[in-house]
Amino acid sequence: MSTGPSPVGHGAVSSGHPETTAAGLRALAAGGNAMDALVAAALAATVCEPLLTGFGGGGVITWRSESAGEAVVLDLMSPFPGLQHGLAPRDFQKLLVDYGPTHQLFHAGRGAAAVPTVAPGLEHAWRRFGTLPLADLAGPAATLAREGSRCTGASEVVATMLRAITEMTPESAALFSPGGTPLQEGDVVRSEAMAQAMETFGSEGAAPFVTGRYAQALVEAFGPPHGSLSLGDLAGFSVVEREPVVVHFHGSTLYAPPPPCLGGGLLAFGMRLLGSLPPTDDPVEVAAMFSAVMTETERVRAQWFDAEALNPGAVRRLLGPASLEEHRRHLLASLESRSTLPPPGPAPGAIPGNTTHISVVDDKGNACAYTSSNGESCGTLWPVAGMPVNNFLGEDDINPEGFHLGPVGARLRTMMTPSLLVREDGGVVALGTGGSNRIRTAMLQVMRHLVDGGMSLEDAVMYPRIHVESDTVAVEETGLSPELLAAAAGASGTITRFEGRHLYFGGVHCAARTGDGTFIAVGDPRRSGAGGTV
Repeated sequence: MSTGPSPVGHGAVSSGHPETTAAGLRALAAGGNAMDALVAAALAATVCEPLLTGFGGGGVITWRSESAGEAVVLDLMSPFPGLQHGLAPRDFQKLLVDYGPTHQLFHAGRGAAAVPTVAPGLEHAWRRFGTLPLADLAGPAATLAREGSRCTGASEVVATMLRAITEMTPESAALFSPGGTPLQEGDVVRSEAMAQAMETFGSEGAAPFVTGRYAQALVEAFGPPHGSLSLGDLAGFSVVEREPVVVHFHGSTLYAPPPPCLGGGLLAFGMRLLGSLPPTDDPVEVAAMFSAVMTETERVRAQWFDAEALNPGAVRRLLGPASLEEHRRHLLASLESRSTLPPPGPAPGAIPGNTTHISVVDDKGNACAYTSSNGESCGTLWPVAGMPVNNFLGEDDINPEGFHLGPVGARLRTMMTPSLLVREDGGVVALGTGGSNRIRTAMLQVMRHLVDGGMSLEDAVMYPRIHVESDTVAVEETGLSPELLAAAAGASGTITRFEGRHLYFGGVHCAARTGDGTFIAVGDPRRSGAGGTV
């Protein structure tokens, strides 16, 4: 769903649910700025996208103030728990998750929960940049929880895939599998517990969820003997404000999160490599370029970036002349050796990332992008609040060296990459997506189509995507020619075709203000996106 150009108004919002977007638009219409709209939308998403985001998870915000002309990344990603009780598996269960053509092993249980940080994170963002009363921003979410929100098609897919986790406890099963059947598109979900939690946040801020009654209920359920959470872990968290990764690409400037968000550096690396290649309008050539750049990004990750990303100077080394020249040579060599269409491959081996995104721009020139996640959730709800709690400690990509190793109190890694793209004409695009390892490749393609391909924002989002990982290329099959498919496959060993646009390739939700003040919002239909202007 998208909203076309709006030459006058207050701003634009795009997200993964119509009610999330509506809450943000109400804040803008009430005279709020982009951060007000983002907080209102994020609170609504807690209610209507509870498997993807909420107070039980973590996230990242990238914000740019037009008046200051500077961008900042607000890191509200979850840390490892264990400050008081130590970090240990405790209630940590292996579960086989069925998502259609294949299965994937995940870990859930209360021992899989990292420190929930969204409540204090959103309060910090609001205090730094918001203008409206917090109660006004939380009101729509409370009403939505009490009166009910409708399940989207994307939510149905996630609820069905995660059934093995969401039905682990009676409380979770009652919310996500009412009557014994996972939520389906159109189902109405109500929660008085969530409504009261939203009202509490609006009146008291994050304190009840950090040191007060909600916090106490959480640690009683998620502390020993079940998990590693403690009041010390909750109280010890604070938002870290970081300088973004900044790269220039054919007149535009990208602002993306730095480590421990790994996606920003890798996205910037891909943009730099694309920028080193001759421009072309040939779709076959473009597909080959994308494939080669994604392959080189995988190469640099495997060679050293994953292992050294948290070290000072890692991103500077990644984007430095020596690194870019080395990988540009590989890039050119792979482009010279065109492949034939490889044989069909198996279904990809990773569940679509259970993450969601919100983008906002306003009439004051501010822009912000927020990506957040609950992981797959741990199967136990936050007592009293009625919200899912993350299973970040059970995700392989966040814990590449093994589970429950910490260090305690340190931020977890993430591929979440909420970004801002400032155009040559002074306009700005806020964008981001869920999708784990597909985050950076989806955003890379959208930005290239927008900046270098001359496409409209909607066309850039809707264009068929590819994703290269290991020796397999995944392709959205929308009547593409054999030549283009072969170019997209590059040197990959196998090719996996998805019929039509698929949520596997993320949901790049975008909000934009052009140089002349026109607002545009595009919600990616791959993940039931909804965009609107007001």
